[in-house]
Amino acid sequence: MATGINNKKERTMKVLLWLALLFCMVILSKFILFKKPPAYYKNYYSREYKNYTVKKGWKQANLKPFSTIRLFSSKRVSSDYSYKNIGGNIIGFIPLGILLPLLLPFWRNFLRTMTTIFFISLSFEAIQLLAGMGIFDVDDLILNTTGGMAGYILYAVVRQVIKWQENNQAEAIY
Repeated sequence: MATGINNKKERTMKVLLWLALLFCMVILSKFILFKKPPAYYKNYYSREYKNYTVKKGWKQANLKPFSTIRLFSSKRVSSDYSYKNIGGNIIGFIPLGILLPLLLPFWRNFLRTMTTIFFISLSFEAIQLLAGMGIFDVDDLILNTTGGMAGYILYAVVRQVIKWQENNQAEAIY
């Protein structure tokens, strides 16, 4: 009887985690791809996009690691904008570093999780480039992957603490 209840709780938890991942991806899409109001995109795609080329996008792209991060660290950019950009890129990907290993054992490996998060970030950057919805920036890949790394480390630490507590409770019973 208790096993049936535990299985139902586990299934419910899995569904909630998948919904959290879906929600996270929607929020990331909103902040990375759809920063402006819908009317902007309607106008952009009906009038301006026909003049956009990926070649133009590549000319605007930042392919030099740490150049945007250095710019945001300088006095040339307001500290508020810098914190939002750098912090947002890191904080936005922390949940992925937590949710992926919670969802599937495959992602309980640091390298697999970081590779997946890197490719999710790369997908967002590629969409920005191909759709003309932003500027491809290698520093975003660095910051997003760093955020995923922070999330994974948080997941791993909490998991170790829980294991340690379970072991101590089991020893206390004997």
